[in-house]
Amino acid sequence: LGTRQLSSNIIRILPRSPLDPPFVIGMLLVVAVFLLHSVQLVVCSQDKVLVGLYAESLCGDCVAFSSGPMNEAYNKVGSIFTLRYVPWGNAQIAKNGSFQCQHGKMECVVNTIEACAIYYYPNQSEFWPFVYCMDQHLNLQDPQVAQSCALNLSMQWELMDACYTGDLGHELELMDANETASLKPPHQYTPWVTINGEHSKEAEGGELIKAICDAYKGPDKPDACMQ
Repeated sequence: LGTRQLSSNIIRILPRSPLDPPFVIGMLLVVAVFLLHSVQLVVCSQDKVLVGLYAESLCGDCVAFSSGPMNEAYNKVGSIFTLRYVPWGNAQIAKNGSFQCQHGKMECVVNTIEACAIYYYPNQSEFWPFVYCMDQHLNLQDPQVAQSCALNLSMQWELMDACYTGDLGHELELMDANETASLKPPHQYTPWVTINGEHSKEAEGGELIKAICDAYKGPDKPDACMQ
């Protein structure tokens, strides 16, 4: 009798088998919810508008656009677009392979620093605050300003410093030069803005948020799109 009672107690405290139907159904529901959430994330990513901003760091109009309409769009509707910022603008490549920038040598330096920042911090939530910080210094932008902005934003300046002074920075700017040269139609001025690959005078002319909102076909438009 004592042995039977002990066995009975053991049976009562054993956990439910993981193969019990309620357990299996519960696990399947968890997996289904996870997969559905993952699919929704992919769809949302595909719905995002691609905004191209082709500019040069010491260009007054570029700085005004970046600090004004572009930054406003980033703050108000940044969740529905992906920004492709290309710091090259009207620069040229000399016969000896060096860069010649419209607003002088320092512009070439700052363009390269920004290209390096984008390389190491490709998420727009990371690189755009850096570009915005640089723009607040207008034509006084230089490596010291860049270092200050980077440190204030917890970015690794050592990486960016080695990049812009080395071969990597040169290669990144060559890539930006090729991308800018491949624009169709060719860019005629800076800043030059594209929406999903198409040049948009509307976006350049004070209607950037409207242009982004009109191009966005996904769900849950930000409040700024309704204004």
